[in-house]
Amino acid sequence: MSALEQIRKRPALIISILGLALLLFIFTAISNPEKLFSDPSTIAKVDGKKIDYADFQQRVDQLRSQYEAQGYKNIDNAMLQEQAMQSLIDEQLMNAEMEKLGIVVTPEELGQVMLGQNIPMPIQQLYYQRQQQGLYTGYELHELATNPQQYGLDAQTAAAYKQQWADLVEQVRQMLTQQKFASLLTGALVANNLDAQAQYTENNGSREIRFVKVDASTLSDSDVEVSDADIRKQYDADKNMYRLDEDTYLVSYILSHVTPSDADRLEATQAVEAALMGMREQAGTKALADNNKFVVTRLNTAEKYLPANIKDKLESLKQDTVQQLSFYDNKYTLAKYLGADVAVDSISFDIIGIAESADVDSILAALNAGAALADMPEGAIMQSQLDQRVSLLNGNPNLNLVLANATVGEYFNAPDYTGTPNMVFRLVSKDAPVPVYSIAEVTYQLEPSSATINDTQSRLRAYVANNSNSKDFAANAVSAGYTAIPATVNNSSLSINNVADTRALAKWAVNAKKGQVSDVYSNDDKSFFIAAALNNKYDKGYTPVSDSQVNAQARAKVVRDKKIETLQERYNGKGNSVDQYASAMNAKVDTATVTFGQNYVRGFMPGDGKLIAAVSAAKNGEFAGLVPTDYSVVAFEVIGDNAPEREFDEVNDVTYFQQSQGANNVLRNWNLILRANKSVDNKIQKFFND
Repeated sequence: MSALEQIRKRPALIISILGLALLLFIFTAISNPEKLFSDPSTIAKVDGKKIDYADFQQRVDQLRSQYEAQGYKNIDNAMLQEQAMQSLIDEQLMNAEMEKLGIVVTPEELGQVMLGQNIPMPIQQLYYQRQQQGLYTGYELHELATNPQQYGLDAQTAAAYKQQWADLVEQVRQMLTQQKFASLLTGALVANNLDAQAQYTENNGSREIRFVKVDASTLSDSDVEVSDADIRKQYDADKNMYRLDEDTYLVSYILSHVTPSDADRLEATQAVEAALMGMREQAGTKALADNNKFVVTRLNTAEKYLPANIKDKLESLKQDTVQQLSFYDNKYTLAKYLGADVAVDSISFDIIGIAESADVDSILAALNAGAALADMPEGAIMQSQLDQRVSLLNGNPNLNLVLANATVGEYFNAPDYTGTPNMVFRLVSKDAPVPVYSIAEVTYQLEPSSATINDTQSRLRAYVANNSNSKDFAANAVSAGYTAIPATVNNSSLSINNVADTRALAKWAVNAKKGQVSDVYSNDDKSFFIAAALNNKYDKGYTPVSDSQVNAQARAKVVRDKKIETLQERYNGKGNSVDQYASAMNAKVDTATVTFGQNYVRGFMPGDGKLIAAVSAAKNGEFAGLVPTDYSVVAFEVIGDNAPEREFDEVNDVTYFQQSQGANNVLRNWNLILRANKSVDNKIQKFFND
C-alpha cells in the first residue's frame, strides 16, 4: 500500500515516466526515428514555401530530355539535379515577387498565345524545340490531353499527354509572366538624357597626363606593422564579400587518377606488335578476330575522304601494307591496305517533291517526255532542289545505290529506298571514276589493368589510414606524391569542386566532424579514386576573419594601404612640379592617356579607381600634387583634354545605358537580386545517398 500511496502523491512524475517510456518505445520501433518529425516530400524551402520532391524530379527529367535531344550523352546526374534545384528556387522567388506586384496571366491569354492564330515568336521557338525532341505541341497536344477517348488512347497514355500539356502550360505561363515583369521594369527604369550623357562622357572623355610614381611594391612587407585590429577593421569593411548563404564545410581532397602502369604499357606494346605481325601474315584482319581490344573500321572510299592520318601515309601504306600510324592519348592507330578499285564518286541530281494529291506516274511520264517543271499542274510541285552534288562513296548507301545505277537525264522515283513515292529524282551528271581504296583502320586503347586499378585504390587507402586527421592529410600529401586541393561544400552541393560522381563524398563532408578523413571513393568506371578531410565548418552568415584565405586577403590590403601611407609621408612636400618629384623619387617621368570609363591606364595596375578619380577632378594645365592611389603614390599634371571620338547620340546612348546599367542590366541579375534577402533551405543532400 505504501508504493501505491507514493504514486498517488506524485501523479506528474508518473505521467512523465510513462511519456518517456512511450517515446522510447516509438524510437526503438522504427529504424529512422528522425523521420517522425521531418517532411519526407519537401526537398527545399524558399522563404518558408515548399518545393516538393516530385516537382524537383520532374524538372530533372525535363532537363535530361533537353540535353539528350541536343545530343549530349553520359550526363552527370549531380549537374542535372543542381540545375533543376536552382531553376525551381528561382521560379519560386519570381512567383512570389509577381504575386506581390499583382502580375497574373489569365487562362484567356494562355489560350491565345498557345492555340491562337498568331503565336508569338518565343512560343514558336519553344514549340520547335519540343518538335525536335519528338513531342507534340500546341493544338495537337491539347487535343490529345483533353479528348483522349476520341483518339482511342488508353488511360496511361492519356495521363501522360495530360501531364505534358499541364507542363507546357506552366512553362508558357512562366514565360509570359516574366515578359510582363520585364515590360513593367523596363517602363519603370527609363534612362534619361543625363544618365546617357554621363556614361557617354565617361567612355569618350579622356585626358593626357604627365606623371611620376612610386609603387607600394617597392617597399617590403616588413617595412610596415600590421595588427590584428587593423586586419579586423579591413575585414569589417569588406565583410559582405564573405557572405555565406548556407553552412559551409571546408575540405581538402586528394584526387588520384588511374593511369596505365609501365607493365600495362609493355603489355599493350607487345599486343600491338603481335597484331602488326599477324596482319602481315594473315588475310585481312583475321589475326584480330579473337581479340576484342582491337576495334576495326573498314574504309572504302576515295583518297580525299580518307582520315588525315591515313591520307598522309597512303603511299607508304601501299608499299608496306601494314603500319602503325600513331600513338596519341594512350590510343594506338594501325592500318592495313586491302586493295583498290575504281568507282564514280561525285554526281549531280535534281530532287522534286510532288503533292500527295497529284498523280506521280503521269507527272513522271510528262517530265521524261520533255515537259518542264513549270508546265506541271498548279500545286503539283511542292518543292524542288536542282543540281545537288553528292558523293556516292559517302552518305545514305541505299539512295546512293539508286542514283549510281540511274540513267543520266531520266526522271524516276524510288519509294523502296526513300519511303515515299512522292519524291522524284533526275540524275544530271556523273563525274569520271576515281580510285577507291579499301583500308582497315585498327585502334587499340591502352587502359589500366585491374591490377593497376586495385594498386591505385590500395595506395590511397594506405595514405588515408596513415593520415587519419585533416592536418596530416593535407600536410603529408606532397611527400606521398599527392596534391591536397582545398574546396568548399554546402547542403546544396552534389559534388566536390564540380568533380563528377563525387556526390557521396559531398554528402560525407556535410555530415562529418571537424578533423575527420573520409574513406576512399571512386567514380563508376573507376578512372579515379578520391578521399577528403573536413578541415572546418562555418555557420551560415559570414566566413570568419580567422579563415586563412580571408585573413590573408585582409592583411594584403592593410599592408598595401600602410605602404602607401609610408610613401605619402616620405615624399609629401618634396616639390611643386612633376620634375621635382621625379628627382626626389629617383624615378622617370612618363605620360599616359586616362579614359574615365575604363579601369586601366597604361603604366598603372588595372582597376586603380583612385587614380582615375583624381585625374578627372584635376584642372587642366595645373600640377595636381602628390596623390595616393590604390597601388602607388603619384605626382601628376593634366597636359590636355582629348576631344571625344564621336558626338553624343541621344537614341543610341540612351539604349546603351539601358543595356549596360539600366533595366536590362537589372533583369540579367534579377535572380541574384531576389535571393539577396531571402531564406533558402536546400535539403537536397538528404534525399540522395550516392
